[in-house]
Amino acid sequence: MIVVPPHETETVTLSDLQELAQWLRGQLPASVLGSDPEATIDADELLIILTLDTEMFVGEGKIRRRAEQELIERLRSQTRQLRIQLGRHLERTYSCAVSWGMRAGETLELFTPNTAPVMTRLSRQERQVLDTLIAANIVHTRSAALSYIVRLFAAEHQEWLNTAQQAVQQMTSLREQLRPQQRGNPPPLDLSTDHSKPSL
Repeated sequence: MIVVPPHETETVTLSDLQELAQWLRGQLPASVLGSDPEATIDADELLIILTLDTEMFVGEGKIRRRAEQELIERLRSQTRQLRIQLGRHLERTYSCAVSWGMRAGETLELFTPNTAPVMTRLSRQERQVLDTLIAANIVHTRSAALSYIVRLFAAEHQEWLNTAQQAVQQMTSLREQLRPQQRGNPPPLDLSTDHSKPSL
């Protein structure tokens, strides 16, 4: 029986994701995970990355990468039905699509990356950039061209993006700490003393 993690607020907070990661660890076989899963969410997608146990691995370089890839492929197949069940429950809980991935050492593979439509208005010059990529047979559609440009920017500015994402996470955590708590009614105003006039 799968017990859906509690989720009462419309906005998913950092503490919600931490609670979700702990809940997932209790739902998945202990032999699969090396540490708590990673859960990130935006307006359209909940991405869950399972970090696999690779302590038994030996070797380096290509041999280790091959072992990491083989482990991901094996556990992807073994956990498919369970991930489908968990994903359906989470989609109803968080009202967004669920994607899965696995990380083994330095190897990361996303299984079901969802693509969400993004509405945007581009100028004529910006559309010409997309059409140039199509004419050069790099991509076949404008949406694919836009996706290509985003991935290219991410590849060239990954260090900056990592710094920016860490700063965003820190700000999110700080906002949660400063979130006002419900308070009772203010104390009654003491009218016995008139503070409007300075004392002599």
